[in-house]
Amino acid sequence: MGWRPCTSTETTASLTTRGPFNWWLFIIIVILFPIVGGLFYLGFWLATSRATIYVFEKDGEIQISGDAWMVDLQMARREALIQELRQVKEQGFWKVMWPKMLLMAIMFGLWVLLIVWIF
Repeated sequence: MGWRPCTSTETTASLTTRGPFNWWLFIIIVILFPIVGGLFYLGFWLATSRATIYVFEKDGEIQISGDAWMVDLQMARREALIQELRQVKEQGFWKVMWPKMLLMAIMFGLWVLLIVWIF
């Protein structure tokens, strides 16, 4: 799920990844600061988004410490995706996905209006 090993021994390992990119905050910053806002947020995200977990063995069990919230978030997203795929298979694509498709069309239209309004 995007985790890369940093260090490891026979019984421990350190894994790192980047935290999720907040697209809504990025869009708001680009709208408020159109010239350099996106670059500032990208720099902020690169500087602060590193997540690290430590995997070790204790009493024959594998334990995780560190940014375990990221692993929980990834597992929740994975379960939600599996559930959504199951619903698409059972009910059909359009019946399940029409709200997301509608939202995407509205957001695309708003971006086009914003670009036309700016230029």
